[in-house]
Amino acid sequence: MKILYVITSTDVGGAEKALLELAVKTAQVHSVRVVCLKPLGPVARELTKHHIEVISLNMRGYGGGVIQKLAAQIKDFQPDIVHAMLYRAIEYARVACAGRKVKLISTPHFDLSKKIFPLRWADKLLKDLDTLTVAESFSTARYLIEKQKYNKNKVYLLPNGVDKTVFYADETLRDKMRKKYAYTSEHIVFIEVARLTPVKDPLTLLKAFCNVVRTYKNARLVYVGEGENRPVLETFIRQNGLENIVLLAGKQDNINEWLNMADVFVLPSIEESLPLSLLESIQVGLPCLVSKAGDMPLWVEHGKNGFVFPSKDITLLSCFMAELIDNAQLRETMRDNSLQISQRIGQSSQQYQQIYQQVLNNSFHVKTN
Repeated sequence: MKILYVITSTDVGGAEKALLELAVKTAQVHSVRVVCLKPLGPVARELTKHHIEVISLNMRGYGGGVIQKLAAQIKDFQPDIVHAMLYRAIEYARVACAGRKVKLISTPHFDLSKKIFPLRWADKLLKDLDTLTVAESFSTARYLIEKQKYNKNKVYLLPNGVDKTVFYADETLRDKMRKKYAYTSEHIVFIEVARLTPVKDPLTLLKAFCNVVRTYKNARLVYVGEGENRPVLETFIRQNGLENIVLLAGKQDNINEWLNMADVFVLPSIEESLPLSLLESIQVGLPCLVSKAGDMPLWVEHGKNGFVFPSKDITLLSCFMAELIDNAQLRETMRDNSLQISQRIGQSSQQYQQIYQQVLNNSFHVKTN
């Protein structure tokens, strides 16, 4: 079987990480090629290390004949299945595959409800070109069926998964990382693993942390990720004298080590589907503070393995952070509960292999009852 993956970018993000794991798994048994609309990023380099062919269409803006270039890739590779991820990749793949004898699977990895009307309209217009839509979160599946009028018999819910050989609780890693970055056992370390972009809202966390650290001098904050908001964060850190207690770690490969170093995971996103970084944090056993976005409240049971707060609510987030600093027993209980909840997390890359075979054989059926 030949699988052609189409994705908008190969920067470091949840969708791109999901692609990496899935493509590597698929390439063990099938022929794989990855087409990236934009110039190649870090994930592309990881793919090539696994001897997976990655081709960039060097898209800039919306022009450049991207659909024609993508159609040429499809003609050249002759895939049995095209699997597209992220908005532009999905829409362009739909047009490029139209009229061809190829199965098309789409996985959004984004919150379509937050897209502007013309983009939602274009998606609704082209949606029936999909052979199957695999939604990575319940909120995404519900929106596609109820609002975008997708055929419920062609929408399959397969939540994001985590490779449990890569993400796990490890006290040795915790000790190593804390020693490396001069964090003692007295420090309570909050961590956000996400792109530093407005949609992830890292500034809300920084403002909440600034409130908290006035009282709790042992609090520390770490950001793992890069993005356009970095200069804004740097200015706020400098203006409030937080240089020695807030770490902007940038892009990192060893995410499991960073999560093990931390005490609490925080993600104050304005919009989400089901972020991989949250599932990875639960797998490591961290208490989690998350906004009411996407499927995050389905995985963070308020008061059990963390707390849920409205997006942009700096005051409530500050209160939850303070409570977790104050109460070591609560952190330990929430840690145990996260580890228990982590048993619900699957490995979606394995299930995709079955989906591919069944889609190719026309034997895949979505259960709707």
